[in-house]
Amino acid sequence: MKIMESYKKNPTTFYLCILLAVIVIIIFGIVMLPSIFYDELIWKYYWGPVVADASGGITAHNGVVAQEGYTIVSEITYGVILIIALYAIYRLLKRLKITVDWRFALALMPYILFGPIARVLEDTGYFDKPVVYWFISPLIYLQITVYALFFLLLGYYLERKYKKLKLTVNNVLFVGGLIFLLPSLYLIALWILGDQWGVTSGVRFDVFLLITCLVFLIVGLVYLFAYIFRNKEKFAVFKNPLNLAMLVGHLIDGLASYISIKDPLYMGLHYAEKHPASDVLLEIWGPLFPIVKFILIVVVIYVFDVLYKEELKNHLTLVNLLKVSILILGFSPGVRDLLRVTMGV
Repeated sequence: MKIMESYKKNPTTFYLCILLAVIVIIIFGIVMLPSIFYDELIWKYYWGPVVADASGGITAHNGVVAQEGYTIVSEITYGVILIIALYAIYRLLKRLKITVDWRFALALMPYILFGPIARVLEDTGYFDKPVVYWFISPLIYLQITVYALFFLLLGYYLERKYKKLKLTVNNVLFVGGLIFLLPSLYLIALWILGDQWGVTSGVRFDVFLLITCLVFLIVGLVYLFAYIFRNKEKFAVFKNPLNLAMLVGHLIDGLASYISIKDPLYMGLHYAEKHPASDVLLEIWGPLFPIVKFILIVVVIYVFDVLYKEELKNHLTLVNLLKVSILILGFSPGVRDLLRVTMGV
C-alpha cells in the first residue's frame, strides 16, 4: 500500500528510485560477484554479443564464449526495456500534447532509416573500434532515440517560442533526422557505385528489385482491395497510410529474411537468422516467416481499428505510438537485411 501511495504522490520520483535501485544492484553484482554477475550474465547475454558482432561473429572473456546475435534472455530483456521506454515516451508525448499520426511517423522516417543504414555501414567495416560498438544493436537504437528526443523537444520549444516562423515539431524532427541520414545514404551510394572499402560478394540489384517489387505488389493489392470495399469500415482501414506502412516494413523484413537465408531462387546467397523465434519459422518452412508476419500485422490493424475502435478512440496517441513502434520493429531489420544483400556484405 505504501508503494502505491508513493507512486500516486510522485510517479517520476518513484521511477527514478527504481532505476537507481537497478543501477546499484548491477554495480554491486559486478564488484562483489564478477565471475557470475558479469561473465556469465552481462558478458554472455548482453555486452559479449556486441563485441562479437564487431569482431567477426564470436569472442570470449574469462573462458565465457559469446556469439553475435540475440538469445532468448536478451530478447526478453530488450522487450521489457522497449515496453518501459514506450510507456515513458507515451507519457511525454501526452504531456506535451503532440499529435501522433501519419505525419508524425513521416517525421520519424529519417531516424527509422538511419538505424538500419548505419548498421549496414558497420557491416561493411566502415567504423573502427571503439566507435563501432555505438553502431551495433542495441546501442544504435539508444543513440537514435536520444537524437529523436532531442529534436522532438527542440521542435516543441521552437514551435511555441517562435510562432511567427511557423515551425512545427514534425518539421524540426524531420530536418534533424536528415542531418544523420543524408551522410549515411551518401556512403551507401558510394559502395553501390563501386567505391567499396570492405569485402563484398558483389552488388545484387536483382535481389533488391525482386524484394521491393514483391512488397509493393502485395501492399498494392491490399490497398486495391480496401479501396474497392471502402464502404465497409472493416476493410477501409487498410487504406490508412500508417497501416500500409506497417505492412511494408514487415513484408520487407519477412521477404528479405526468407530470400537471403533460404535462397529459393538459387542466387548463391549465404545468410543466417539471428533471432531465435524467426529462425524457428524459417526452419519449419521458409515462406512461413513472411506469411506469419503479414497475418500478424493484418490482425493488429483489425484489433486496433475495427474490433476495439470504440474502446480505443480516446487513446489514439497510445494506439498510433504502438503502430509506429510496430512499423520500426519491421522496417529497421528489413531495410538492413535488404541493403546487406544488395551490397553483398
